[in-house]
Amino acid sequence: MSFSVRDFTFHLLSQTLALSPPPSDGLHHKMGELEVTEHATGTRIKLAEVGNSAGHLPLGDGQLQADTVWKARESVYLLKLPTHKGLEETYVLTGCSPQADQQLQNIVLRCRTCQSGSQGRQEKAPNQAVQDGVSTFARKTEAGSADSYFRYYGMLQHQQNMLQDYVRTGTYYSAIMENRADFEGKVVMDVGCGSGILSLFAAQAGAKKVFAVEASDMADFARQLAASNPGFGDVIEVVKGKVEEINLQCRVDVLISEPMGTLLVNERMLETYLFARNRFLKPGGRMYPQLGRVHVAAFSDEILYQEVASKSSFWAQPNFFGVDITRLHRPATSSYFSQVVVDAIDPALLVSGCVTKVFDFGTMAEEELYSIRMPLLLQAGSNCMVHGIACWFDVLFDGSTSQRWLSTAPGLPTTHWFQLRCIMHEPLQVAAGGVVHGELHLEAHNRQSYDIRVTLTAPPLLPGAAAHTVTAELDLKEPYYRQLNSWWQPATGQQQPVEEGYANGSVTHHVPAESLWNGQAVANNMS
Repeated sequence: MSFSVRDFTFHLLSQTLALSPPPSDGLHHKMGELEVTEHATGTRIKLAEVGNSAGHLPLGDGQLQADTVWKARESVYLLKLPTHKGLEETYVLTGCSPQADQQLQNIVLRCRTCQSGSQGRQEKAPNQAVQDGVSTFARKTEAGSADSYFRYYGMLQHQQNMLQDYVRTGTYYSAIMENRADFEGKVVMDVGCGSGILSLFAAQAGAKKVFAVEASDMADFARQLAASNPGFGDVIEVVKGKVEEINLQCRVDVLISEPMGTLLVNERMLETYLFARNRFLKPGGRMYPQLGRVHVAAFSDEILYQEVASKSSFWAQPNFFGVDITRLHRPATSSYFSQVVVDAIDPALLVSGCVTKVFDFGTMAEEELYSIRMPLLLQAGSNCMVHGIACWFDVLFDGSTSQRWLSTAPGLPTTHWFQLRCIMHEPLQVAAGGVVHGELHLEAHNRQSYDIRVTLTAPPLLPGAAAHTVTAELDLKEPYYRQLNSWWQPATGQQQPVEEGYANGSVTHHVPAESLWNGQAVANNMS
């Protein structure tokens, strides 16, 4: 759906439940057809009535802050607005002229400069790293899980696996090199540096000092790699230890990290990234990446459904060497359906638009990652069987010179993150235009991952019939890796904006535009 109002064009991306109403007071003035109200907490804009072919639709009020609008590329912004329906809609906001673009830039700049901290972050006291002899990390992490995690990342073959994801590595390189002004003469911390590749990129971009923090034995290899590259050995200081347990004598200007796991949050390293922000980043410092987004859409895939359902057929044998094992057939089936499926999704399998949740790493609290809820409103584009939800994510590098997105969206160059699907034990039959509603709930556990609960309800197909609700409980830490194709080929060229989106039947569902601008796809860690 597209709207236009004199100087700006709006493209609806996604719709979620609104978080809170905007403030009601503040200094009010008008800029063309943008009515602006400035507040201590940000800037609220009111858009005049916006027309489309069906008539005029009031978009209502929106609070313009660092976490509600951000620049995606030249003349293109993302805007998040609450609506009168209690929903929150995300729009692409495009300036139709240099004057209009400058007008919006001025609003965003004024909004961001009036707030303190990293990209609008309120300054807060540093986390208490060690309490009663136990670090923040140790308090929330099972010892066995931590040992396995650091042993994995201490192996060169797994670091090679990540480095050979040229989309991932190349996009980090481009984001840093295109924003040299953010690094030249600056003090940088690389949170979980692994082989040290991002630290080397920062040094190449002119950083004065880079603290490369790594808890695994890979720290020793990172030190060797830095020393073997002339001119960088004195710039990069490898600090072996957990971010939650180290001490530095100074704060840093920039944080760089690759903290994303499957579904963005797996492995819970994002919490370490936010800990580093609170403890080590100067007020107003930059974060690479600055924000992440999780996208969810309904999918239909009978082949996958039958594949998972048939995995437990072994347990349907009444005579296995004279033993009846059918008693375990039902729990075995439940066990297979409790695994998230990780593979590359054909975009044609997606049968709805997507719902999006934003994680602003510059402003959010670490505790927000402990329990994550995404209300779902997914409208089917055709008559279909909904077998579950498909999820992917992207992250934004909001540099002072350029912005780059790294995306794991279906249809883009595949990374070793692929995409993730939660498959329901019972599919939902949905008519074209029917809205499946429900919730994706992630609850963190001490094995560095999340328990997942998905609830979906389909509307009745006939008048007077009951709605159909199904629920799935899954463990993000125990995925079914279904990917069959290799992904580690070098990327050719840059991703460009894609207007046609991904098609299913007679309906075209647009891949979120923020997944398609300026960035190549992203990749990550062990899972």
